[in-house]
Amino acid sequence: MESTEITAGRLHLRPWQPGDERELASALHDPQVTRWTTLAAEGAASVIATSQQRWADGTGAEFAVLDAATGGLLGGVGLYRMQDGDADIGWWTRPSARGQGVGSEAVQVLSRWAFGARGLHRLRAQVEVGNWASRALAEKAGFTMEGVLREVPAPGQRRADTWSASLLATDEVRDRRAFPPYEDQSDGVVTVRRWRSADAPAVARACADPETARWLPVPVPYTLEVARSYVDGIVPTEWAAGTIANCAVVDATTGALLGAVGLTLRQGIGEVGYWTAPWTRGRGVAGRAAQLHADWGFTALGLPRVELLADVDNVASQRVAEKAGWQREGVARAVRPAPRDPSTRRDMVVYARLP
Repeated sequence: MESTEITAGRLHLRPWQPGDERELASALHDPQVTRWTTLAAEGAASVIATSQQRWADGTGAEFAVLDAATGGLLGGVGLYRMQDGDADIGWWTRPSARGQGVGSEAVQVLSRWAFGARGLHRLRAQVEVGNWASRALAEKAGFTMEGVLREVPAPGQRRADTWSASLLATDEVRDRRAFPPYEDQSDGVVTVRRWRSADAPAVARACADPETARWLPVPVPYTLEVARSYVDGIVPTEWAAGTIANCAVVDATTGALLGAVGLTLRQGIGEVGYWTAPWTRGRGVAGRAAQLHADWGFTALGLPRVELLADVDNVASQRVAEKAGWQREGVARAVRPAPRDPSTRRDMVVYARLP
């Protein structure tokens, strides 16, 4: 198969070639590339030689992704195991190019070329379970998640579960993520943003507080391991499923963690929940965060109603809702399991906001 180059907007895709070894080797030793791919183990020279062989025998088409203006290396994208109208697709991006849509844009460019110039019908993407950034990239590029392949060979001579996704030539190419992209929400005092792995130690310190455990069904004791599982596992799983949008609440100036806020979706209605760290209570943090997150639900999700439920004995939480302008509607009886004794149920004061 004859190699080709593709220019599309800000990106230029060209086959790997001799002379790329040094820059490619540097890029492949990024911890994220090493964690999720086998490229670093293969070595830059081998990657380039194998790529050229695949071009020659028609089984693959691998490209360096370059900045069309400067020629700088941004990442890589490629087709593999091309046969009978099908192919696998894979990608990676350099740290400096992440968070700018480069990866999803490169995947879309290559997909159009695969369906048009190569006449392919189906592209397969396999993403190791836990690689949330790559899963989001695939969904943003139009791929549909189909399920989980169990115990697939993975980097480091191990096996891991893998998300399997596909894009057909006949598919409408649109962002298939359950939630729209989340931009930081701020009122100048607090900022609501997505959770980060680095937040785990502060989460562990905040949620070890007895007052937090009194009102919320958090594990006791609340360890750093539990916090990491929450930030890196539970939160992104819920975002991907489109069920709960949990976020960190931080100081708008310093970035210090102040608490958390979440928006749960049930039958087209939202419900806001929150907690504040012991070191920041009494500053109006929860009310500000609840307002910001509810407003996002109204504008980004089109919700017709957002509720806020507070335990009948949690006077502080009720004050937060009322100070923030939520309207009290009544008491829902026995609506929630008690945090520390799920065999009993608690009455909750119901507040609500409309757009």
